[in-house]
Amino acid sequence: MKLRTLIHLATRPDPSEPEDDRPRGVRAAARRAAETVLQAPQVQDRAASLKERAQELRAAARSRADQHLEGLIESAAARRGESTPSEVAALLARRRREREEQAARLRARQALLALAEGPEQRRVLTLVAQSTPWAGGTEPEVRYTALLDRLAPSGSAEAEMGIHRALWTLAERRVLAVSPHGVVTACPLTEQAN
Repeated sequence: MKLRTLIHLATRPDPSEPEDDRPRGVRAAARRAAETVLQAPQVQDRAASLKERAQELRAAARSRADQHLEGLIESAAARRGESTPSEVAALLARRRREREEQAARLRARQALLALAEGPEQRRVLTLVAQSTPWAGGTEPEVRYTALLDRLAPSGSAEAEMGIHRALWTLAERRVLAVSPHGVVTACPLTEQAN
């Protein structure tokens, strides 16, 4: 949609609201237009991909900095003719392990998102990955209804149907699992190898 069309739609008063409750003015129209744009699937997809790319770049920069630090510590010890102290070596080994685990979680997240076969599936998997520990997620568990509310905030049947279809297609492919209580989780990637 073009910005002009979005502004036109946003400035049109909602007939379901009473006349007294309607916000007026340019600010209200701009706010409604911004909310409409932010809820657009293309904008949400782009924001998710930018966030992913930023995480990748941060991880790569952190890895390079840690490797450089390790090299400096080892070369300083070698110049003095000493070996690296055991405490420092243990700390460096622990940081290296943590870095490798983080890289493995990032690769698992990318592999999970690569299983999407369309934009709706990618949006669903992105939200589920945010609550999947083995894919680097730190968010609390995501429920089916909350996922629908977040991905189809308009509540329109067409928008919700696309999300339902994406969820159940992923569940049939055993990429996702939905508990009887409505908790949506990602299945371990080893189950995908069929």
